Amino acid sequence: MTLSSGLKRWGVFNAVGLGGIVVQLGVLTLLVSVARVHYLAATALAVEAAVLHNFWWHQQWTWKDRPSGSRRGTLGRLLRFHLLNGAISIAGNVAIVALLTGTLHVPPLVANMTAIVTCALLNYAASDVMVFRSTAPLVVWAFLLAPSPASAGPAPATLAAWQRYDASIDACHAGALSQCPFFVEDRDGTAWRGEVIRGGVRMMSLGPPAVPGGRLHHWVGSIFVPRATLAEVLKRLEDGAGHESRSYEDVLDSRLLARDGDRLRVFMKLRRTNIVTVTYNTEHDVVYRRLGPTRATARSVATKIAELADAGTVKEHEKAAGADSGFLWRLNAYWRYEETEGGVLIECESVSLSRSVPALLRPIANPIIDRIARESLERTLRTLKKLLIA
Repeated sequence: MTLSSGLKRWGVFNAVGLGGIVVQLGVLTLLVSVARVHYLAATALAVEAAVLHNFWWHQQWTWKDRPSGSRRGTLGRLLRFHLLNGAISIAGNVAIVALLTGTLHVPPLVANMTAIVTCALLNYAASDVMVFRSTAPLVVWAFLLAPSPASAGPAPATLAAWQRYDASIDACHAGALSQCPFFVEDRDGTAWRGEVIRGGVRMMSLGPPAVPGGRLHHWVGSIFVPRATLAEVLKRLEDGAGHESRSYEDVLDSRLLARDGDRLRVFMKLRRTNIVTVTYNTEHDVVYRRLGPTRATARSVATKIAELADAGTVKEHEKAAGADSGFLWRLNAYWRYEETEGGVLIECESVSLSRSVPALLRPIANPIIDRIARESLERTLRTLKKLLIA
């Protein structure tokens, strides 16, 4: 880009920004003066209106020489624009307005003008480098979430918190479920708080606690397989170990490494996709236990999780320990099976650990990261139901 074209783009960016100021201040005035909305909430809503206004004009005018290429590309850009410009604008505006108005008693309109000017240059740089580029998704996520060498890998405190949490779940499982009800949904004596979703899969989050330097994900899913028996289900599951790549879309490759009765060791190449695609070589220790003629459990612990670089190419290789992106550090699954009148009820409790997200981006990024864990379990259960019914 030449200096003149860069200056022209900067001028257009500021022209769009001026329009955004009009939108922001107009919405703010209506919310504060007419609707009597609290000034901080009004500021956040006004900024969001300005963000949407600015994105549309940047797409059509400021960076019109960099077309998105498709509706999906545009949606991806909009998400990235929110992650960067939106986060900067909303967090920056709210923080500055809270300081100026809440502490120094500056009028809200003056405080908003100050915040707008402060964030403008940073927003331009972020948009030019990370949003309106074809390679932006990887750049954005590398910028937001990739660990630095000094902090790569889970810290001792993170691992200790994971071990304590997982031990509490394992205690129920290892004790033949004698310490708690058989199914998770029966533990508090209430109905599930989740919803029925595609393929007859019921999902619920158990709201794990915060851990230092990481994020726990604890989901439970349930399916019902009609006209099946427990013996049939277990036989198909154990016979299919090592062949998961034939049926599960998240499993690119699989093989059975070892079998000792009801104990299996399985290799799976897993792919997880949500904005960014990450591929792993994993190994799982799986143990089936029969608790009588109508009940059984299975415990699957990932003994190896190695993120791949250049996945799917001739350069594919495992990243060194501690040099991964931290999207998946630990993964355990606890399965419960019960034969009832008409079929078999199957429940899976999935517990995983990933790295934490910078505090500024948590309101936006955490729901996306949580959805990766949820959708992975949902797809697994939905596929399993189809296999067992077929």
